[in-house]
Formats: sequence, C-alpha cells, structure tokens
Amino acid sequence: MRRVVLGLATIAIVAVACAPKSSTPSSVASGADQCAVANLNLYAPGKLTIATGNPAYTPWYGGKSVPGSDWKSSSYTGDPHTGQGYESAFAYALAQQMGFSKDQVEWIGIPFGKSFAPGPKNFDFAMQQISITPKRAQAVDFSDGYYDVNQALIADNGSPAIGVTTLAGLKDLKLGAPVGTTSLDVIQQEVQPSVEPGVYPDLHAALQDLKNGKLAGVVVDFPDAFYGYADQIVGQFPPIAGQQERFGLAFQKGNSLVSCVNQAIGALKTSGTLKQLQDQWLQTDANVPVFK
Repeated sequence: MRRVVLGLATIAIVAVACAPKSSTPSSVASGADQCAVANLNLYAPGKLTIATGNPAYTPWYGGKSVPGSDWKSSSYTGDPHTGQGYESAFAYALAQQMGFSKDQVEWIGIPFGKSFAPGPKNFDFAMQQISITPKRAQAVDFSDGYYDVNQALIADNGSPAIGVTTLAGLKDLKLGAPVGTTSLDVIQQEVQPSVEPGVYPDLHAALQDLKNGKLAGVVVDFPDAFYGYADQIVGQFPPIAGQQERFGLAFQKGNSLVSCVNQAIGALKTSGTLKQLQDQWLQTDANVPVFK
C-alpha cells in the first residue's frame, strides 16, 4: 500500500505542476466578456500557446524559417511563425479574432501522438491536422471542425498501386502511413490488407521507404497528395464508416478555453475567412477517383 500511496502522491504533484497556468481571474465580474483575452484560461498569461509538429509539413505550414525558430524550412516543410500554409494562416486569423496580436502567439513543437494524449498540457491547444475521433475525444476536448478532409493514396511511377481502382485491389500491396493517424486507420479498416502495413514515426520516414521501393504507396491527407511527395495520386478513400473526417484543435480535458475558440471559429466561418484561407493554401481535385 505504501508504494501505491507514494505513486499517487507523485502523480498528483506532477499534475498540479504541469496544469495550465490559468490567467483567468477567480471570479469574472458579472456581465464581463468571458472571452476577452484578460479573462481566458491560458497556459501563459496574455499569450496564446499553440503546439504543432516539428517538422511542420506543407501545405499546412510554409515559408522560410524565421530567425531563432526551431522549425527548419525545406521543399516540403515550413515554419509556423510565418503565417504561411493553411494551419499557420488559420492560427493567426483565429488569434486575431480572439483579440491577440501576432506577437502574442507562441509555438511549441510536439510529437503527433502527444497532441491528443491524456493529461496536463504545456500549451493551450494543438493544431496538427488532428482528426476528431471518438477514441481521441476520450482523452482530450476538441474544438469545432475547421477543415473536412479525406484520405488519399500516393505512389511513385512503377508501383503496382498505379491503376488500382478498388479497395480489394490494394489488399495484397504493402502500404504505409505514420503511427496513430487516420491514414493508418484507413489502411487497417478499409483496405484490410493481407500484407502487414508499414507503420512509421512520421510522414518523412514513410516517404523515404516509398522512394526506396519498400512501399507500394503511402496514405496521406488528401491535400498533401498535391504537393510533390510522390509521382502520382492513385485515388482517394471513402470516409471510414461513412463518417466525414474533420480536423479539430485538441485541448486538455475540461479546458474552458474551448467555448471561446469555437466562438472565434464560428465567426471566421460566417465571415468567409476560413473558406478564403482554404482556397488560398489548399489544393484538391474532386476528379480524383474514389476507391470502390
């Protein structure tokens, strides 16, 4: 029993130490704007702290690395500080809608799996092409969706995946995707392959095996398929279980910030800003065939 008690005490201490440092007054005056920056439950007072992946891939992030940034830009990666790429542009539009200036936005890099892991967070929310799923929603709270997405299969010339039009035709091919993603879910649940899929720590590692001929194809978010990661887009997948997949921001469970962020997302949708950003930064093609 003593070991158990000590373990629980340690967990309690860690939880308190890592919990968001609330900048919300203990009692907000009646009639005050609950979503004013001064009244928000923020990890760091007066700052909006956003977590995303490092590297941060196009078309979600772009631009050249700014001085002092931890993010290195390349042909396929960008820096979230630039405001270029759909998620970076959306982040700054969202921040402005909430009353933050650009220099009040802080970015931190995290592994993808940490974005929807349970427990205390050292950020206000994660923005990393995180699909809202019932399983993930048990561990974190999600905002309203900010982008509806499908999954697609990309492949290089000479791959046996080229020309395949059905899910059954993909069964005997070795496909790959990053761990913990809905891209991997698509392989496992829709293709149901006879060959063990390739599971990778990140997209870069999966693409390396594609280039080396170890994979017939890689499953990616549909907009990713248009940015030169492979020679061809083979096709797109129907939604898993017929449910439209959409991206949401991930928050620590019980974070009161969610409602204010949803209010700002709603305003960006109503004004047409969200659609404008999607049109500016994301390329898709409805003519890409859907696997039958």
